[in-house]
Amino acid sequence: MPHFIALTGSGSTQRRLLSDSIGELRAKGFESFERFSGESWQDLLDISRTGGLFEDRRAVVVESADELGPFPEEFFGDVTGAGSSVVYLLVFDEDPFKTLPPGLGGRISIRKPPRIPYWMDSRVQWLEREARSRRIKATQKALYLLAECVEDPEEMSGELDKLGLASGGATVDEDMVRALTVDEGGRQMLALLDGICRGETGTVLEALASLRKREEPLKILSALHKRMRFAMYLSKAQGDLRKAAETALEIKPYQGRVALEAARTFPPGAIRDFVLGMARESALGKSGLGSGWDGLELEILRLLASRK
Repeated sequence: MPHFIALTGSGSTQRRLLSDSIGELRAKGFESFERFSGESWQDLLDISRTGGLFEDRRAVVVESADELGPFPEEFFGDVTGAGSSVVYLLVFDEDPFKTLPPGLGGRISIRKPPRIPYWMDSRVQWLEREARSRRIKATQKALYLLAECVEDPEEMSGELDKLGLASGGATVDEDMVRALTVDEGGRQMLALLDGICRGETGTVLEALASLRKREEPLKILSALHKRMRFAMYLSKAQGDLRKAAETALEIKPYQGRVALEAARTFPPGAIRDFVLGMARESALGKSGLGSGWDGLELEILRLLASRK
């Protein structure tokens, strides 16, 4: 009698689960793997009942198991627990219990991708545990930046492995994450946002020259408005009020830290005028009346000229 292993996930996560499951079965002595080409659960169970078709230690991969429909209750008796010499790897795009009844109980194994916490602090704690399990040393700032740049669990895990390999045993820092995880456009955007917050004119002008070749001004306007809006609010708040503002505005730790640098770099009035200028240029740009890159750069230069 066969044993079923249900895998649920999407994209690279799904492929990783399948690859890991096949690797585990190979380690247990499974040598033959084939793909199911039928169209229903009936076809699948007919194969398992055909004498002589299967050799010992054999596995069948069932792609898109969601499309086979509800699992027939009359087949419950044909499903056995782990230890069977015939294993079906059922690959689902959605929750398998939408088609597999809970009555199967322990007779079917369910494998899901790791659940990454939603809140940033918890996500970074998850990354810290993953880094320790891989013996990768990383600063907390580097992990915060990685968590902000990457959302997919499989991609995040892969980036962590890449950073660990590139570090050669040294500590992974923010600069390494920027260089290896963020693409060129993303690096220039980060350089622009961080450079403005720190009042670094050279960095800002270099980033603008690069972004002008690859991005529309509206995208830059939106990013600058968001970052400096954070600075405007955080500069007015202290203690618990600041924490409340960070929660209400969904400010990520890295964004908040650099926004506070902007609040220390520029007068409050200059930050307020810049935020209003970005909103004005964005509105005019969307109506076709904006001054594009020239207007954006003029507002940036005004802000940089106001440094304390």
